[in-house]
Amino acid sequence: MEKIGDDANKKKLILVAIGGPSSSGKTTITKNLVKLFTSCKIVHQDDFYKPDDEIPLDPTTNEQNWDHPDAIDFHKLKNFIKKIRKYGSSEVNEKFDTLEPDIKIKLSEEEINHLKKLVDKFENYDLVIVDGFMLFHDEELARLFDLKLFYYADYETLKTRRSKRKGYSTVAGFWVDPPNYFDDYVWPAYEKFHKHLFVDEDVSGELNEYSKSLEIRGYKNSDDSKLADMVEWSIGQLSRYIDSK
Repeated sequence: MEKIGDDANKKKLILVAIGGPSSSGKTTITKNLVKLFTSCKIVHQDDFYKPDDEIPLDPTTNEQNWDHPDAIDFHKLKNFIKKIRKYGSSEVNEKFDTLEPDIKIKLSEEEINHLKKLVDKFENYDLVIVDGFMLFHDEELARLFDLKLFYYADYETLKTRRSKRKGYSTVAGFWVDPPNYFDDYVWPAYEKFHKHLFVDEDVSGELNEYSKSLEIRGYKNSDDSKLADMVEWSIGQLSRYIDSK
Protein backbone atom coordinates (compact mmCIF):
# COMPACT_ATOMS: atom_id res chain seq x y z
CA MET A 1 0.00 0.00 0.00
CA GLU A 2 1.34 3.43 -0.91
CA LYS A 3 1.96 6.10 1.65
CA ILE A 4 -0.62 8.89 1.51
CA GLY A 5 0.69 11.83 -0.46
CA ASP A 6 2.84 9.72 -2.84
CA ASP A 7 0.05 9.79 -5.38
CA ALA A 8 -0.93 13.26 -6.61
CA ASN A 9 -4.57 12.19 -6.62
CA LYS A 10 -4.52 11.31 -2.93
CA LYS A 11 -5.07 13.73 -0.09
CA LYS A 12 -2.08 14.75 1.97
CA LEU A 13 -2.00 13.39 5.50
CA ILE A 14 -1.60 15.71 8.49
CA LEU A 15 -1.23 14.21 11.96
CA VAL A 16 -2.47 16.64 14.61
CA ALA A 17 -1.96 16.23 18.35
CA ILE A 18 -4.38 18.03 20.66
CA GLY A 19 -3.02 17.59 24.17
CA GLY A 20 -3.59 18.98 27.61
CA PRO A 21 -4.39 18.04 31.20
CA SER A 22 -7.68 16.52 32.28
CA SER A 23 -10.57 18.99 31.90
CA SER A 24 -8.60 21.36 29.65
CA GLY A 25 -11.25 21.09 26.92
CA LYS A 26 -9.12 19.15 24.44
CA THR A 27 -11.64 16.38 23.67
CA THR A 28 -14.59 18.75 23.31
CA ILE A 29 -12.55 20.93 20.95
CA THR A 30 -11.39 17.88 18.99
CA LYS A 31 -14.87 16.46 18.50
CA ASN A 32 -16.29 19.79 17.42
CA LEU A 33 -13.40 20.25 14.97
CA VAL A 34 -14.06 16.86 13.40
CA LYS A 35 -17.65 17.83 12.67
CA LEU A 36 -16.41 20.78 10.60
CA PHE A 37 -13.98 18.92 8.32
CA THR A 38 -14.98 16.65 5.45
CA SER A 39 -12.01 14.33 5.94
CA CYS A 40 -10.94 14.00 9.55
CA LYS A 41 -10.68 11.12 12.05
CA ILE A 42 -9.97 10.93 15.78
CA VAL A 43 -7.69 8.71 17.80
CA HIS A 44 -8.21 8.92 21.58
CA GLN A 45 -5.21 8.29 23.79
CA ASP A 46 -7.64 7.03 26.43
CA ASP A 47 -8.28 4.01 24.21
CA PHE A 48 -4.67 2.98 24.83
CA TYR A 49 -5.00 2.60 28.59
CA LYS A 50 -3.63 -0.66 29.91
CA PRO A 51 -6.15 -3.18 31.31
CA ASP A 52 -7.66 -2.11 34.62
CA ASP A 53 -5.61 -4.62 36.60
CA GLU A 54 -2.37 -3.22 35.13
CA ILE A 55 -2.97 0.41 36.11
CA PRO A 56 -0.10 1.44 38.44
CA LEU A 57 -0.81 1.67 42.16
CA ASP A 58 0.34 4.61 44.22
CA PRO A 59 2.91 3.29 46.73
CA THR A 60 1.50 5.45 49.53
CA THR A 61 -2.28 5.13 49.13
CA ASN A 62 -2.44 1.89 47.11
CA GLU A 63 -5.00 3.62 44.84
CA GLN A 64 -4.86 3.17 41.06
CA ASN A 65 -3.19 6.14 39.37
CA TRP A 66 -4.85 6.59 35.99
CA ASP A 67 -2.99 9.86 35.40
CA HIS A 68 0.52 8.42 35.45
CA PRO A 69 2.23 7.76 32.10
CA ASP A 70 2.66 4.11 33.09
CA ALA A 71 -1.13 3.71 32.84
CA ILE A 72 -0.90 4.15 29.05
CA ASP A 73 0.50 1.58 26.62
CA PHE A 74 2.74 4.05 24.80
CA HIS A 75 4.47 1.36 22.79
CA LYS A 76 1.12 0.43 21.25
CA LEU A 77 0.14 4.08 20.75
CA LYS A 78 3.40 5.04 19.06
CA ASN A 79 3.26 2.05 16.75
CA PHE A 80 -0.32 2.89 15.81
CA ILE A 81 0.61 6.48 14.99
CA LYS A 82 3.57 5.28 12.90
CA LYS A 83 1.23 2.92 11.06
CA ILE A 84 -1.09 5.86 10.25
CA ARG A 85 1.94 7.80 9.02
CA LYS A 86 2.93 4.93 6.76
CA TYR A 87 -0.43 3.81 5.40
CA GLY A 88 -2.77 6.78 5.92
CA SER A 89 -5.98 7.51 7.81
CA SER A 90 -7.60 4.33 6.53
CA GLU A 91 -5.86 2.67 9.47
CA VAL A 92 -8.27 4.52 11.77
CA ASN A 93 -11.38 2.41 11.59
CA GLU A 94 -14.49 4.57 11.91
CA LYS A 95 -15.98 1.82 14.06
CA PHE A 96 -12.98 2.00 16.37
CA ASP A 97 -14.14 0.63 19.72
CA THR A 98 -13.63 3.82 21.69
CA LEU A 99 -14.32 4.38 25.37
CA GLU A 100 -14.94 8.07 24.71
CA PRO A 101 -18.61 9.13 24.81
CA ASP A 102 -19.99 11.03 21.86
CA ILE A 103 -20.15 14.79 22.29
CA LYS A 104 -22.90 16.77 20.62
CA ILE A 105 -21.72 19.80 18.72
CA LYS A 106 -21.85 22.80 21.05
CA LEU A 107 -21.51 25.58 18.50
CA SER A 108 -24.36 27.80 17.36
CA GLU A 109 -25.53 27.73 13.75
CA GLU A 110 -23.96 31.15 13.20
CA GLU A 111 -20.63 29.97 14.62
CA ILE A 112 -20.71 26.79 12.52
CA ASN A 113 -21.37 28.76 9.33
CA HIS A 114 -18.47 31.09 10.10
CA LEU A 115 -16.06 28.28 10.93
CA LYS A 116 -17.00 26.19 7.89
CA LYS A 117 -15.84 29.04 5.67
CA LEU A 118 -12.40 28.69 7.26
CA VAL A 119 -12.00 24.99 6.52
CA ASP A 120 -12.56 25.10 2.75
CA LYS A 121 -8.80 25.23 2.12
CA PHE A 122 -8.37 21.84 3.81
CA GLU A 123 -10.41 19.81 1.32
CA ASN A 124 -7.22 18.38 -0.18
CA TYR A 125 -5.92 17.22 3.19
CA ASP A 126 -6.63 14.11 5.20
CA LEU A 127 -6.55 14.92 8.90
CA VAL A 128 -6.06 12.58 11.83
CA ILE A 129 -6.36 14.17 15.26
CA VAL A 130 -4.97 12.40 18.32
CA ASP A 131 -6.23 13.78 21.63
CA GLY A 132 -4.81 12.92 25.03
CA PHE A 133 -3.50 14.09 28.39
CA MET A 134 0.04 12.73 27.83
CA LEU A 135 1.12 13.56 24.29
CA PHE A 136 3.94 16.06 24.88
CA HIS A 137 5.70 14.80 28.01
CA ASP A 138 7.86 12.53 25.85
CA GLU A 139 9.89 14.07 23.01
CA GLU A 140 9.85 10.96 20.85
CA LEU A 141 6.06 10.85 20.96
CA ALA A 142 5.67 14.59 20.38
CA ARG A 143 7.84 14.48 17.28
CA LEU A 144 5.55 11.93 15.62
CA PHE A 145 3.01 14.70 14.96
CA ASP A 146 2.96 17.38 12.27
CA LEU A 147 1.03 19.89 14.35
CA LYS A 148 0.98 20.03 18.16
CA LEU A 149 -1.74 22.02 19.95
CA PHE A 150 -1.62 22.21 23.74
CA TYR A 151 -4.66 23.35 25.71
CA TYR A 152 -4.12 23.99 29.39
CA ALA A 153 -5.53 25.91 32.37
CA ASP A 154 -4.66 26.82 35.94
CA TYR A 155 -5.12 24.62 39.00
CA GLU A 156 -8.44 26.06 40.20
CA THR A 157 -10.06 25.96 36.76
CA LEU A 158 -9.07 22.34 36.13
CA LYS A 159 -10.08 21.18 39.60
CA THR A 160 -13.51 22.81 39.37
CA ARG A 161 -14.20 21.27 35.96
CA ARG A 162 -12.98 17.82 37.03
CA SER A 163 -15.21 17.85 40.12
CA LYS A 164 -18.28 18.19 37.89
CA ARG A 165 -17.58 14.93 36.03
CA LYS A 166 -19.51 11.86 37.06
CA GLY A 167 -16.81 9.39 36.07
CA TYR A 168 -15.03 7.65 33.22
CA SER A 169 -15.56 4.50 31.18
CA THR A 170 -12.77 1.92 31.39
CA VAL A 171 -12.13 -1.41 29.67
CA ALA A 172 -13.56 -3.28 32.66
CA GLY A 173 -16.29 -0.90 33.76
CA PHE A 174 -16.64 2.62 35.12
CA TRP A 175 -14.19 4.71 37.16
CA VAL A 176 -15.26 7.31 39.72
CA ASP A 177 -12.63 9.55 41.31
CA PRO A 178 -11.89 8.65 44.95
CA PRO A 179 -11.85 11.56 47.42
CA ASN A 180 -9.04 14.08 46.78
CA TYR A 181 -8.08 12.32 43.55
CA PHE A 182 -7.42 15.56 41.68
CA ASP A 183 -5.06 16.91 44.35
CA ASP A 184 -3.38 13.57 45.00
CA TYR A 185 -2.98 12.33 41.42
CA VAL A 186 -4.29 14.46 38.54
CA TRP A 187 -2.55 17.75 39.28
CA PRO A 188 0.74 16.27 40.60
CA ALA A 189 1.11 14.02 37.52
CA TYR A 190 0.32 16.87 35.13
CA GLU A 191 2.82 19.14 36.88
CA LYS A 192 5.58 16.52 37.19
CA PHE A 193 5.50 15.42 33.57
CA HIS A 194 4.89 18.81 31.92
CA LYS A 195 6.78 21.41 33.98
CA HIS A 196 9.79 21.08 31.65
CA LEU A 197 7.63 22.63 28.91
CA PHE A 198 6.98 25.87 30.82
CA VAL A 199 8.91 28.98 31.78
CA ASP A 200 10.18 28.58 35.37
CA GLU A 201 8.37 25.20 35.45
CA ASP A 202 5.08 27.02 36.10
CA VAL A 203 2.47 24.82 34.39
CA SER A 204 -0.09 27.65 34.57
CA GLY A 205 2.25 30.10 32.85
CA GLU A 206 3.82 30.34 29.40
CA LEU A 207 5.45 27.66 27.27
CA ASN A 208 9.24 27.89 27.17
CA GLU A 209 11.85 27.76 24.40
CA TYR A 210 12.09 23.98 24.59
CA SER A 211 8.35 23.73 23.82
CA LYS A 212 8.85 26.12 20.94
CA SER A 213 11.69 23.95 19.62
CA LEU A 214 9.17 21.08 19.52
CA GLU A 215 6.75 23.46 17.75
CA ILE A 216 4.12 23.05 20.48
CA ARG A 217 1.51 25.79 20.23
CA GLY A 218 -0.29 26.63 23.47
CA TYR A 219 -3.71 28.04 24.35
CA LYS A 220 -4.59 28.84 27.96
CA ASN A 221 -8.23 27.83 28.38
CA SER A 222 -9.58 30.06 31.15
CA ASP A 223 -13.16 30.29 32.37
CA ASP A 224 -13.62 33.22 29.98
CA SER A 225 -12.59 31.18 26.95
CA LYS A 226 -15.26 30.48 24.36
CA LEU A 227 -15.45 27.19 22.48
CA ALA A 228 -15.89 28.91 19.11
CA ASP A 229 -12.74 30.98 19.69
CA MET A 230 -10.71 27.89 20.64
CA VAL A 231 -11.95 25.95 17.62
CA GLU A 232 -11.12 28.91 15.38
CA TRP A 233 -7.66 29.18 16.94
CA SER A 234 -7.06 25.49 16.19
CA ILE A 235 -8.13 25.98 12.57
CA GLY A 236 -5.87 29.01 12.37
CA GLN A 237 -2.86 27.03 13.63
CA LEU A 238 -3.57 24.32 11.08
CA SER A 239 -3.78 26.93 8.36
CA ARG A 240 -0.43 28.41 9.46
CA TYR A 241 1.13 24.98 9.38
CA ILE A 242 -0.08 24.35 5.81
CA ASP A 243 1.05 27.80 4.65
CA SER A 244 4.52 27.16 6.08
CA LYS A 245 5.01 24.06 3.90
